[in-house]
Amino acid sequence: MDFNELYKNIDFILGGGALKCLSDFLGTKNFHAIVIEKANSESQDSFNSFNIIDSVGIIPSSLTINFQDNNPAKIFPDAILKDSCELNYQDFSAEILGNKFQSVIRMRGLPEWEIFVLIQENIAKPESFIQELEPYAGLIRLWQTFKKISDTEKKLSRLSYMILATKNTLASIFEPMPLQYFASFLNDVIQESLFPKSIAILKDEGNYLTVLKGHSDSVKNIPERTGIFASQILPPNPVVLAQQDNNVEIVLPIAEGDFRLFCVIKWDRMPDSQTMNFLELLGNLAVRAVAINNLRKQSVQSKIDISSEEFTVLSLSNVLKILKGAESRGRFLSLLIDIFMEQCRMKNCLLAIWDKSRSGYTLSERRTGHFRSNSDPTLLPSAAPVKNSDVHESIYNLDEQSPDSVFKSWGLGGCPWKEILKASDMKYIFPLCDENSLVAIIAIGSGQNQSDYNVLNRAQLASMQLIAQFAAYEFRRFE
Repeated sequence: MDFNELYKNIDFILGGGALKCLSDFLGTKNFHAIVIEKANSESQDSFNSFNIIDSVGIIPSSLTINFQDNNPAKIFPDAILKDSCELNYQDFSAEILGNKFQSVIRMRGLPEWEIFVLIQENIAKPESFIQELEPYAGLIRLWQTFKKISDTEKKLSRLSYMILATKNTLASIFEPMPLQYFASFLNDVIQESLFPKSIAILKDEGNYLTVLKGHSDSVKNIPERTGIFASQILPPNPVVLAQQDNNVEIVLPIAEGDFRLFCVIKWDRMPDSQTMNFLELLGNLAVRAVAINNLRKQSVQSKIDISSEEFTVLSLSNVLKILKGAESRGRFLSLLIDIFMEQCRMKNCLLAIWDKSRSGYTLSERRTGHFRSNSDPTLLPSAAPVKNSDVHESIYNLDEQSPDSVFKSWGLGGCPWKEILKASDMKYIFPLCDENSLVAIIAIGSGQNQSDYNVLNRAQLASMQLIAQFAAYEFRRFE
């Protein structure tokens, strides 16, 4: 036995030569025929769509056939396949691609495969012809089995790669990261795992979408916030937006509370089920990661707030002792400003107090950049101190209302020191009231380029209110 020749023959058969052997056999019978198989299952009408895989004595005008009424698959009984290879014959009268056919033979086997041989001539002895075809059908079964094994190996290799990509994704996706970095991470995972044509990561801003990461075309063509982009319920499942011949667009939503991202991905063809499953898994992981990181942030912020409140309570006790121990009015006022600047962590301060002799509120002391500045002699006139009941709020945020509106709400005129307050970028006004009246006014700010660091939290505001009330009563010691 020539094993080299045997190897070549086997390699020829498994590489598709089985189909050539069948065609050569049909040629010896002087038959004119075409060999067809069902089109890929991803086709829109796969049951009626067939591909021509070989022909004998016929030059087809097209390599695809879309049957309407004469689908050869419908004329055979849909019985359970019992053998590894099966042949069936039926009379068949139809005109296909300008050629008339009279006979059809179905070959099918395990693992699942099925081809049809359409023959122009009428076969006089079908049973005898079927017996002659059996070895060729067997060769085709070997070829189809080898193809299935090869396809399965490719899928397993792809699955192995997907598992590796998932493992690497799991190792990083739950790490805390800024939004822009998170978008880049999603972009890289999809790009390196699924190899799409393009990808864009969009963020929902409430009324419109913005691009966090993406291809240059996506920056120019941001979709409108309609359809799925405006949907209230967004499960992390990939959704096909558009499907054309060479362009498939899929969106993967990632939504957790008010946080909404959309991964818009394009391919040249419809992705397979493995790709869609990986996208769904990635979407679920991303949503869980966002939720966990939000909980982590809330936990960290809660610890900071608790620590801040504990510190505030401790420092508040010391502050009240210091104010209580002030021996003179001047020392008391100086300590009061120091305490407000320290507690609020701001460097500009203004203190105005009720002056009975001048019938109004006078600017007693002013600090700029922690240093004492010249006071403004301008008076905020008032026939009597503002009643406690007329001061409707304990603290006024100057980001929300002007000093003029604050003083006028107390029944006073416009603010005579508004230029000083503006120049020092004052942020808060603290009224100091005892049980009867407004005895002093403190404005606090941090100068130019204020940041969120200068925004007082709930605990700080509460402690400052308590200090202001205590200080108002302490003024009586110096009357």
